[in-house]
Amino acid sequence: MQFMNIFTWEPGKTGEVMEMRAAEKTPNGMIVINEWIDLGSNTVFRLVEVENPVALLKAGYPWGNLGYTEMHPVMEAQEALRHLKE
Repeated sequence: MQFMNIFTWEPGKTGEVMEMRAAEKTPNGMIVINEWIDLGSNTVFRLVEVENPVALLKAGYPWGNLGYTEMHPVMEAQEALRHLKE
């Protein structure tokens, strides 16, 4: 299943966030499809695919003291429309 993870970090913690991001290892069972940084704020958007939600837990846990994470299950619009027509 795919999830859009939105992480917003606290002002003043950009250095810590960048250091952690450079050293980050993707947990087994999670594939990072793409990642985008909001150029106007302290927010990053990451589209991931997981088969087991434990990978989401492991990926998000180390970031808890630096900011806030939202996780949204997502599906491509064309695929969703196709399923709705079935």
